[in-house]
Amino acid sequence: MSASQTLQHLYSLNASSPGISRLIYGLIRHDEEERYLSSLRGSELARLVNFLDEVRTLLPPFRLVAKQTLQALGAIVTTDEVSRQCLRKLQTLCGDNTTLPSSYTVFGDLARVGDEPVAFGGFADVWEGTHCGKKVCIKVLRVTLNDDPALTKVRTATPFFRIH
Repeated sequence: MSASQTLQHLYSLNASSPGISRLIYGLIRHDEEERYLSSLRGSELARLVNFLDEVRTLLPPFRLVAKQTLQALGAIVTTDEVSRQCLRKLQTLCGDNTTLPSSYTVFGDLARVGDEPVAFGGFADVWEGTHCGKKVCIKVLRVTLNDDPALTKVRTATPFFRIH
């Protein structure tokens, strides 16, 4: 099955479908598939990024199944490893294409409070704010338009976090 066919098959599955971890792991770990995934652009890229983001945060349906049983079935034992691989692939795809999963878009009434950030680092400021009436922290990345090697390092090394 080609990488394109595997990806379409993955999109058609439910996250709790048997074998989904094996398919994802295979798609992410092989060189031919890697080249295909890296070549995606536009809506195809957005769909893959959103899919990987969703899959990596799902709880595995077989948490209570014994590790030995999974090994005997030939399953990939640690879905945590698949989650890590999804995160690495997300970092690469998002860093190379300057895109983020749609789950990172904040909807609703978001407002910064104050004239100064409450904290800051090398690439971002943290502001006090409100979102839909609740007090929140807002991390605002400082982005430059040039090809700063340090910024490239941050794009590829910074893990993604999401508030649930």
